[in-house]
Amino acid sequence: MSIKNIVILLVLIVSPSSFALEAVVEKELNNELTSLATELAIPALALAVIASGKLVYAEGFGFYTQRFGFKDEENTLPVTNKTLFRIASISKLFTAQAIMQLAQKNKLGLDDNISKYLPQMKGSEITIRQLLTHSSGLQDKIKPLANERSIEEYLILVNTSVSASLGDGEQASQFNYSDTGFNLLGAIVSVTSGLPFEDYIKLNIFDLAGMSDSGYWDGKRGVAVDVAPTYKGSTLVYDQQRPYDVAFFPSEGVVSNVADLGKWAVSTLTYQQDILNKLSYQQMVQPSIKTDWGDIYMGLGWQVYRDNEKLVARHPGSIRGYKSLIVTYPDNMDAIILLTNASETPRFKIVNEITSKLRQAGVWR
Repeated sequence: MSIKNIVILLVLIVSPSSFALEAVVEKELNNELTSLATELAIPALALAVIASGKLVYAEGFGFYTQRFGFKDEENTLPVTNKTLFRIASISKLFTAQAIMQLAQKNKLGLDDNISKYLPQMKGSEITIRQLLTHSSGLQDKIKPLANERSIEEYLILVNTSVSASLGDGEQASQFNYSDTGFNLLGAIVSVTSGLPFEDYIKLNIFDLAGMSDSGYWDGKRGVAVDVAPTYKGSTLVYDQQRPYDVAFFPSEGVVSNVADLGKWAVSTLTYQQDILNKLSYQQMVQPSIKTDWGDIYMGLGWQVYRDNEKLVARHPGSIRGYKSLIVTYPDNMDAIILLTNASETPRFKIVNEITSKLRQAGVWR
């Protein structure tokens, strides 16, 4: 099915005059998008659309097996808007919101040195703001491991890996995308709040945004993913999968679905005050550090740029076997969210084409 036809169906769903046809149109949309997912070799795909600050569409396409990672056709289930995926680096946006919450409460300052909160990083002149904007100079030399070390051990390893460059001051203006930096931010959230990172996020963001299904998974406990990661249509075996590591929760650990993420996007775009005040939301999408990605700048967690004079704030996510993307238009309170379990998903192409058609159809202003 063409993207144009998909958008026509979306328009019918959100049109006030078509509420009586919503169930019929949604069924047709599901069928057509299932075909699209098949054509693109995406076993499981979910999509949400927010228009003018309202979640107007959230659905899943494809199938997954109840017995995670095994072919078991008797237990095959359809993907829905409640199906849980690893959302990968979109997780960083929740960590950034947590830091902004704590800054609002004067628990920390964005220009504080991280060594103030993390004794393992003694001697560092890196600031919290530099971590948020990926301008600390930190490199991802420490990889995730499954249940083999504590967060304390991880922090010590990070300090050892970067000790030669700590405090040199030269990294302050250099963009270098870093999972490590956000893992450090997560540790700061824990230290300043007195809670395990995942508990803080649940109480102060997930619960407030109505994200009842979302959470973190350490390989044994927490919120487990539904869909297995795939490459070229084949499930990745255990040794090929990205390990679950509690130290990496802040940079990549969220497990969620498009229904929950849609609610959170609405709360963010409409400045839900019990999560953050309006000024904090707006500060997060102000361009700060130029990236290596064309005209894109880093805000505080968000990647921001202009599209036909419209402010765009986005974040992609990628872990072996999963591709995701959120693109928001804060001024108009519009957004689109895509979750998949296929390494080859052309996520930017899909989202860009749908975005163009949504504008042409008047769903978005």
